[in-house]
Amino acid sequence: MKKSSVIILILLISLYLVAVVSAQNETTIEDAAKKCIENKINDRCDELTLEELVFTSLSIGQCKAELQDKSKDDECWPSASCKIRDTALAVIALNHVGGSTRGAEDWLLDREKISADLDWYLEIDASNSTQCKISSGSTSKTITINEDKTISGNPGSCFSLAYQNYWLKIDSDCLKKNITLSCSKDFVSTLLYKKSQGDVWYLSPETESASAGGTTEHSIQPYCLSTSSKCDYEGSLWAVLALQKTEHNINKFLPYLIALAEDNEKLFPETFLYQFSESETYLQEIINQQETEGVWDLDSGKNKYYDTALALLSLPDSEAESLAKIWLDENQDNKGCWNNNVRDTGFLLWAGWPAEPVSHDGTSEDYCGDFGYYCASRAECDEASGNILENFYCTGSKICCDALPVSKTCDEQGGIICPSGQTCEASVISASDTDECCPSACVTETYECQEYGYNCRTACSDNEEETSLGCAEGKICCKEKEGGASYLWLWLLIILIVLVALAIIFRNRIRLWLFKLRREGRGASQITRRPPFPPAGVPAGLRRMLPSPMPRAREKTKTEKELEETLNKLREIGK
Repeated sequence: MKKSSVIILILLISLYLVAVVSAQNETTIEDAAKKCIENKINDRCDELTLEELVFTSLSIGQCKAELQDKSKDDECWPSASCKIRDTALAVIALNHVGGSTRGAEDWLLDREKISADLDWYLEIDASNSTQCKISSGSTSKTITINEDKTISGNPGSCFSLAYQNYWLKIDSDCLKKNITLSCSKDFVSTLLYKKSQGDVWYLSPETESASAGGTTEHSIQPYCLSTSSKCDYEGSLWAVLALQKTEHNINKFLPYLIALAEDNEKLFPETFLYQFSESETYLQEIINQQETEGVWDLDSGKNKYYDTALALLSLPDSEAESLAKIWLDENQDNKGCWNNNVRDTGFLLWAGWPAEPVSHDGTSEDYCGDFGYYCASRAECDEASGNILENFYCTGSKICCDALPVSKTCDEQGGIICPSGQTCEASVISASDTDECCPSACVTETYECQEYGYNCRTACSDNEEETSLGCAEGKICCKEKEGGASYLWLWLLIILIVLVALAIIFRNRIRLWLFKLRREGRGASQITRRPPFPPAGVPAGLRRMLPSPMPRAREKTKTEKELEETLNKLREIGK
C-alpha cells in the first residue's frame, strides 16, 4: 500500500478510536450504575427500604409493585405512619414509571395548612390623595391614601396600620379571605410578605392596577404541608416537587418555601426553588456551593452523594454538571456503585442520567401490547372490525384495539420500492408485499469514495491512483496522485495519536483543569441573595438583603496535583 494511503488510514483509525472511546465514556458510567443496582436488588425488591424502592423505580424502572405495596390504601407512605416526604417521593417515582398516583396526590393536598411563619402586608399606592373601599370577606371599610402615600382611617378587624402607616398588616385570621379594593382615583395594589421576625421582604409577583372606580382583587397564598400543627419544610419541598410533576398549581406554597429557605440551608432548598421558579439567583447559589472538585456537601445529615444528586436535579447541560460527572466518574467503584448502596446510586443515576418517564393518559396502568392487543389508529381498528379497549393505554395518539390491523401493500399506502442504486431518504414502512417500502422519495446512493471527493471508475487513469475506499460492485476508488509523502507527516501523525491517547486516558483531569481555568478567568462568582421578585414599592430603608456568600479557599487536591504532572509529561512529548 502506498505511503499516502497508509497516512490516511492511520488518521482515519485514530479518529475512529477517539470517537469510539468518547462514546463509550458517555455511556459507561450510566450502564455501570444500572448494573450495580440490578446486582444489588437481584430480584429482591421486597427486601428494599422505601427510599431504595423509590430510587430503583426512578433509575431503572423496577420494583414498582413493591413500592405500591408499602402504601396505606395507595394513598400515603409508609403504611404504618404516613409521612409527607415519603409520600411525595413515592408519587414522583410512580408517576415516572406510569403508576397511579391520584389518591396520593389528593392525600398530599389534604395536608395543606396556613403557615404561621409568615407575616403578610397589603400596599396601596396612588399618584394623588384618594379614598378607597377595602373588603375582606363580607366586611367593608373606607380608608384614605394620603398625598405622602400613608394610609389613614379604620381598615377593619382584618387589617392594622403598619410601618409608619405605609402598609396594612393582614391579620392571621383573615389569610384565607380574598381582598377587594376600589378607589376614587387611579391606584395600584400588591401583597408583600416576610418571615416573622425576619428582615427580608418579598413582593407578590402579581401587582394589580385599576382606574378610578375600578377594582383589584388579591388572594393570599400562605400554605405549607404537614401532618401536624407545625409546617414540615423538607416534606413541603418534596411534596411541591411531586405536585408540580403531576401538573398541579403550586403557587400557593412558594411564599413559605422561599421565605423559610434561609432557615433550612442544609436541606439545599435552592435546588427545589430553581425548579419551581427558574430564577437565575437560585441557579447561581447552587453553582456557588459546588466544591472545587465538583461535589456538593452541605452537611445535610445525608452525605455528599445525596447532596450532589440534589444539585444535579437542577443542572442539566451546564458546566457545573460536567464537573460533577467528572467527580462521579472518578469516585464510582469497580461494581458501578456510588457509596456502595442502592439509594445513593439510584438517586445519582436518576438525577444525572434521567430516563424518559412512562407517559400515558392516566386512564389505566396497563399497556395494550402487554395483554395481546394492538396499538393502532382509530381508522385501522375500524377497518379491522375491532373494538376499542378503553381500559388499556397506548403511546402517542394510538388507541388499543382487540383486532390486528389489516396490513396493506406498499402501493396501497402510497409508497414506492426504490430501484437498484437508490435508497429511501426516510425509514421504510411495513407492507404486506415487501420489506423495503419507501414512504417518500428515493435518492441515489453515494459511496465512501465519493464522500471523500474521489471517483469510482472501472480503472484509474495515469494521473490517478487506487485507494481502499468503497465503491459500487465492479468499480474501484481513484484519486489524483500526490508527491511522495514525507516521513515527517508520518511521525507527526504518530505523535498526534499518542497525544490523543494520553488525552483520552487523562480526559477527566484535563477537563477539570480547563473548568478551573475558565472559572478563574471569570473571577469569583458573587451574588446577592434576594427574592426572585424585586420588592419595588417597599418604603426606603425597609429593603434589606442577605450578604453575599464568602468565597471558599481550598488547598490543591490530589487530582489537581496529578493533573499538573500529566500536563508536564504532555509538554515533554510535544517538544
